[in-house]
Parts: sequence; C-alpha cells; structure tokens
Amino acid sequence: MNSAKKICVPVLALCIVSITLATKYAGDFEELGTSARAIGMGGCVVASATGPAAIYYNPAMAGRAKRTRALFLHSEDFSGLVHHNFLGVSFPSGLQSYGLGLLHNGIPGIKLTKLKYPDKPGPNDSNPPVIDRVVSVNQFVGYINYARAISPHVAFGGNTKIIYQDLGVGSCFGMGIDFGLALTPGADIDVGLRVRNASTSPLFWTTGTRELILPRVALGFSKTFRFGKNAIGLAFEAEANSEESDLFQSFGVEYSFRKVLFVRLGTLRNNFTFGLGGRYKRFYIDYGYTSGYMPGAHGLGSAQQVSGGVEF
Repeated sequence: MNSAKKICVPVLALCIVSITLATKYAGDFEELGTSARAIGMGGCVVASATGPAAIYYNPAMAGRAKRTRALFLHSEDFSGLVHHNFLGVSFPSGLQSYGLGLLHNGIPGIKLTKLKYPDKPGPNDSNPPVIDRVVSVNQFVGYINYARAISPHVAFGGNTKIIYQDLGVGSCFGMGIDFGLALTPGADIDVGLRVRNASTSPLFWTTGTRELILPRVALGFSKTFRFGKNAIGLAFEAEANSEESDLFQSFGVEYSFRKVLFVRLGTLRNNFTFGLGGRYKRFYIDYGYTSGYMPGAHGLGSAQQVSGGVEF
C-alpha cells in the first residue's frame, strides 16, 4: 500500500491547490458519462469500470483489462436536446494498457434572433424578434490513456486530453490531465479514486477570454457477492464538486445472471436510475435510464443511454 500512498497524496495536493484558480461550471459538459452500464448503476463505477469506459470513470481501471475492447455509446439527454456520444478502445499489454477515447456533445438547430428593426425599441408587436441565423453547438474531448498494474492489488493510470468547443458564436481549445488509482484490499473488494482535470484544465476562447476547469474528485467502493455462476455487486461513490463546495453521493447495485444477463438499479445524485445488459460471447450491449443528472433536475427531462461493444 505504500505505492498507493506515493501516488495518491501528490494527486490530491495538486487538486486542492488548483481549485483556487478555476472557473465555475466550465467543465460541466464532461459530466454525462460514457457507459449505459454505469448510468444504470447510478454512475457508481469508479471502483468497477472496465474496458474503454474506465478511461472516463477511472483511468487506472483500464489497466485490468485482459483483451482489447471497443465501446460505443449514444444518448439523447435533457428531453432529446443534447446528443451525447462516446467511442473508445483499450489495448492491454501485460501489466499495462493503452487507450483512446472521443466524447462528443451536440445541440443542433439553435435559432439566434434579433429585432426586425434593430434601431427601434422592442420587442413588441410592431418590432418583433426574427430569426437571424441557425447555429449548432459541438463539444469534443479526446482522451489518450495509460494505465499500469503495480501489483495484483494496486493500479494507477492517467489521461491526457484535448478539448474543443464550438458554440456557434465562439470557440475554444483546451487541454487537461486526469488521474486514477485502483486498489483491491480483499477478495471481491475494490476501491477507486479519480481526480478529473487535476491540472485545472485551461480553455482558451477565440474571444480572448480564458477559463479554467475545476478538478472533481470521486472515491468509490465496490463489493461483489457470488452465488455459483451468479453474482450481486454493490457500489457506493462520493464525488467532491469543488465548484459548489458540495459532496454528491451515489449508490448502485448490479445483478449478474451467469455473466449473460444483467439488471441494475441506483441513485445518481438523488435521481433514480435503472439499467439492463446482455452479453453474447465477446459482444455486449447495455441500456441505462436516469431521471436526471443533478439534484432537482427532473424538470430537464430524463436521459436514456445505449452502449455496446466487443472484445477481440
């Protein structure tokens, strides 16, 4: 466990220092997830993420993969307003793993308006707003992942990432670093730590302004109970949101029937989640539903995600 402490302490220190320099809400576009399995479990997979999904949820967990895996996710969030996609692949090699991922959010057909007669008072019946132009919003995050198992009980990993946003009225370019740590202190017991944007990721806008994305720290626990070929996994996760000095708690449970069929339930920041999954040989597909991403977010509509992948 000394190796884990040597990695964990500097990462947390960097996160605490960088919080004082960051811009509020700048990184919210990176909070929609990359796995329908995770959403069905209330997002509680920082200690149990697998394959390319681990690039996002905990970069260290990607180091535990045994085979090359590819993952694709699509969801329509906030009553279909936001189109959310993720494509990732992980390449294990011995005790280490390399991975690539691309996250995309898109909002098409946003109508920008102006007054019919800009030099006159309004808006009113004689000078109503009219459509000036139609724009689309696109946000991209590209991940390059490296993970390594130090021992059967300790693994670490990290992402370097490139960020690009085009809001239709301005664009920005940025970069960042994520860190992850995975521990297995006992049989079927896992602990995960993730620090997203530990470097306080900067965004440079074409308008000349600069934003800094705040770090977010998540700590999770997972315990699996096995019954022959079936199993039940329980998970808990706490995420420190430094933007609002708040602590979010989530819970999840997954029932596995012969590693072929899966049923999942959870709470994601006080919102109910549900999921189903299926696996056939090296192919898998998952469905996830959540009534919201944030406390009190029901008015924004529910989100449904579908993800699937293959092992090589």
